[in-house]
Amino acid sequence: MADPQPVKVPPTFKTLLPFIRRAEELDRDTSRPESKLIAYFCRQYAMELGIKLRENDASNEATDYLLSLMDRLEDEKNKLPDFTQEEGKEICEDFAMEIFSKADDEDRAGLANKGTARTFYAAGTFFDILNQFGDISEDVVEKRRYCKYKAATILKAIKEGKTPTPGPPEGLDMKNVRICVVERAPTPPYRPPPAPTPAYQPLPAPKQSYQPQPSYTPQSTPARTRTTPASQNEINDAIEYAKFAIAALKVKDMKLAEERLEMALRNIRGG
Repeated sequence: MADPQPVKVPPTFKTLLPFIRRAEELDRDTSRPESKLIAYFCRQYAMELGIKLRENDASNEATDYLLSLMDRLEDEKNKLPDFTQEEGKEICEDFAMEIFSKADDEDRAGLANKGTARTFYAAGTFFDILNQFGDISEDVVEKRRYCKYKAATILKAIKEGKTPTPGPPEGLDMKNVRICVVERAPTPPYRPPPAPTPAYQPLPAPKQSYQPQPSYTPQSTPARTRTTPASQNEINDAIEYAKFAIAALKVKDMKLAEERLEMALRNIRGG
């Protein structure tokens, strides 16, 4: 089945564009088994940001976009192999580091161009999506700032007819670099590099026993206490359904919110 056509992003959600564009580019990448998973997390992070932005825009356009993004995420989740949140974080971080290294090596070799700036910017975006996994390391924070700083300064140098300065300026303290310089960096199409000798473990093939979540009609069911601990996958699914429920509540779709909360409870209860 062909991938769904891209949905126009409302002006209110313009800050989501880098994540949506990275996801669309990864959708077209067939060289890596993990591309679909990283695209999923790009969209999921966009949805988390969208839930917050939705508080300032109650328009039908914004509501419809957020609901369409939720539907897309559910559809993609059903097509992905089982994974834990920690596995997802590791794959996304390894990928961001790889893209960063590609841009950094090119820059330090004195070969920086507009493509290098795009690669730095893309790496910064992939570092951004790690926020959805909780606390991120200081190393990731520093690299994210550096990526966006370099993307902006390389483009500035090219625009002024100068040769970009390789590497970081002497004595640069990234903690003092204002992150707003990033907003002047580009968001044009970025082509993921072909898969190198793996520095990561590719996703396993989907398990034959894996079944997509069936459509669910909410109904009153007595609370039950499970006799065995919930698995990590069940916990992750419950968290995602709860996020969808919150998003549905934000757009005042009570029926959808109830469905997702019931599905979260089913994962917790093991029912």
